[in-house]
Amino acid sequence: AVFTRPPTFFFQPHRARGGRSVGMWSTLRVAIPRTGSQAWIRTFSSKKIQAPPMTYIAGEEMSWYTMKLICDKWVEPFIDTSAWEHFDLSCNARDDTQDQVLHDAVASGAKIGAIFKEPTITPTADQVKQFGLKKAWGSPNGAMRRGWQGITISRDTIHIPGIKLGFDRPVFFE
Repeated sequence: AVFTRPPTFFFQPHRARGGRSVGMWSTLRVAIPRTGSQAWIRTFSSKKIQAPPMTYIAGEEMSWYTMKLICDKWVEPFIDTSAWEHFDLSCNARDDTQDQVLHDAVASGAKIGAIFKEPTITPTADQVKQFGLKKAWGSPNGAMRRGWQGITISRDTIHIPGIKLGFDRPVFFE
């Protein structure tokens, strides 16, 4: 088809019932001049969603690596996390700061009131040698419970209907 002028592209915010704008979805409307027909394409908005303030506590070992992949691929491209306060509670970070990073994370969690904590480890005597630590630092969970007035550190699995728990074959990351 030959067009007398190029197609017109414009965005319309996706509206939920009641006319409220919802989330990061937009609708791209393409008006084709010659035929007058229109095509609707669902796309992502160019704006990121602003995340509220939160204390993000990074952990140790595989959980840290897994959360890094999740944040890099599925959180950071769509959500502005600049209001998050990040703390590294790995054994080496706690050792390097004489456990000050734990106290800073607890203070941040108490101030903000929204906390995401990856699993952390309490090093055994063998791990103290393996990691080259100055000493075996205590469990961070006890300090967090005291600093957050007894809030329980939940280790429960989130059950999602239709999702099978566990795995049939091992997963390897390269």
